[in-house]
Amino acid sequence: MEHLENSNLLLSSVINLIDDLIFYKDENFKYLGCNSAFLTFINKSPAELIGKDDFEIFDHELACLFRHNDELMLAEGNIRTNEEWVTYPDGSKVYLLTKKIPFVYNHVSTGILGISRDITSLEKAKQQLKAQTLIDELTNIKNRKAYNLKITALLAVFERYQTPFSIISIDIDDFKKINDNHGHDIGDKVLQGFSALIEAHIRQTDHLFRVGGEEFIILSESKNKIDTIKLAEKLRITVANKTLMSDINITISLGICEVIKGDCANSIAKRVDTLLYQAKSSGKNRVIHNSVA
Repeated sequence: MEHLENSNLLLSSVINLIDDLIFYKDENFKYLGCNSAFLTFINKSPAELIGKDDFEIFDHELACLFRHNDELMLAEGNIRTNEEWVTYPDGSKVYLLTKKIPFVYNHVSTGILGISRDITSLEKAKQQLKAQTLIDELTNIKNRKAYNLKITALLAVFERYQTPFSIISIDIDDFKKINDNHGHDIGDKVLQGFSALIEAHIRQTDHLFRVGGEEFIILSESKNKIDTIKLAEKLRITVANKTLMSDINITISLGICEVIKGDCANSIAKRVDTLLYQAKSSGKNRVIHNSVA
C-alpha cells in the first residue's frame, strides 16, 4: 500500500510539472481531477472544479463545444484530436490542440482523459504566413491568389443569395514606355505609388488586387453598379491628375461588368477583359462598361 501511495505521489508530481493542460472526467462529464497547469489556466481551485461539469465552469458556448467533443470521443471509443480557439473565464483567448482518449476508472466506468497544448503562437505564425502568401511583395496589396479566393467566395454567395457584385479591370496605359525610358526601378516605384493611390480612394466594399505586371482588378461588393461606374470614373480622373514621380504622369483604362447568372471566374474575367480591351483600343484613359440593368 505504501508503495502504491508513493507511486501515485510520484505520478501526481510529474503531471503537475507538465506545462500542458491535463484533465480527466467521469462518464457523466464531471471533472475527477487535473494538473496544476489546468487549474492555473482556468483560474480555479480544485474544490471549484472537482465534481463539476463544463457547464458549471465555462460559458454555455464553450461548454457545448467541450461536451460535443467529449461525446464524439466516447462514441468512437478512440483518440480524438481537436484544434480550436478557446476563450477562458479570465478572458484569455488561446488556440488549443487537444487530444482526448477514453480511460477506465473504478474498473468498470469509462471517462475522458484530455491533454491540451497551447499552440497560440504557432497558429498565429501560420496565419501570418498564410496572409503573406496573399500579398503582392512589390505593392503590398492583395495578389492574384487572393483574387482567386475572393471571387470564388463572391460567386458562391451570388449563386446562393443572388447578391450582386462588379469587377473592374484596370491597366496602366503605356506602362512599357516607363520601364523602357526610366528603368524598371522607377517602374516599380510607379506601381507602388499607383497601388497606394487606388487603395486610398476605394471603399470598404471594394477589394484591390494586382494580378499582373501593370494589371489590377477591383472586386466591388456594392449592390449598385452605377456607384461602381462612378467609382471607376473617379479613379481614372484621380490618376490622370496625380504626378506619381517628379516627371511621370500616367493614365489608366478600365473595364467594368457585373456578375450574371451562370457566371464562373473565367466567364466574368473574359467579359471584363473584352471591355478593358475596348477601352484601350478606343483611345485609352477611359472607362468602358456593359449596359446597366
